[in-house]
Amino acid sequence: MILDKYCTKEWLDFVNFHSKIIDLKRKEIIFQSGEETKGIYLILEGKVKVTRQSGAGGQRIIRLATKDDFIGHRGFGGNWEYTITAHCLTDCSVLLIPMNIFETLVKSNPEFAYYMVMFFAEELRVSENLATTLPMKSQVAAGVLKNLEAFGFDKTDKTKISLTLSRKDMASLVGTRYETVVRALTEFKNEGIIQLDAKNIHIIDLKRLNEYAQQ
Repeated sequence: MILDKYCTKEWLDFVNFHSKIIDLKRKEIIFQSGEETKGIYLILEGKVKVTRQSGAGGQRIIRLATKDDFIGHRGFGGNWEYTITAHCLTDCSVLLIPMNIFETLVKSNPEFAYYMVMFFAEELRVSENLATTLPMKSQVAAGVLKNLEAFGFDKTDKTKISLTLSRKDMASLVGTRYETVVRALTEFKNEGIIQLDAKNIHIIDLKRLNEYAQQ
């Protein structure tokens, strides 16, 4: 667990005593936009997508998260309500750390506080990147790389993303249409950059995929 790196055993015991482990099934909601902020969640096992409301009542994926990632911090401040929704892509186990316990932990553990500052800075950078305008093929390439960065390669197949987003979710992550994603993936396949196995994506040429994402 990520807390092991930055907190002493005494503080870990403190957090565990006051926190709650919640087990959820695939497709269940961890928390929903508009709910009162209960605290911050640490993913112990599983894979999660985080969405926010977009135009016409739709949902836009803004983040993918997995083991040792924090979610729920967008509920800090303001009205103290979650402004996003967290969905389980797989069966998940999460640790709910109450707000007052999290605040005490940050104030009392400088290394953990610094880690969280870097975490929030990275979140801001990613949010700013969502606003950039790139050629759609480049955005799809970036979406595939985000999928890989979040979930990694399969343990038994080092070219296969361990959990490939559905084409619909990939379109939501990229901010485009389903058909555009399908077309771009087919073009990448024809160029020998990826292979498609049903809904799974195998990355054959990571260097060229990165080059497309930066165009």
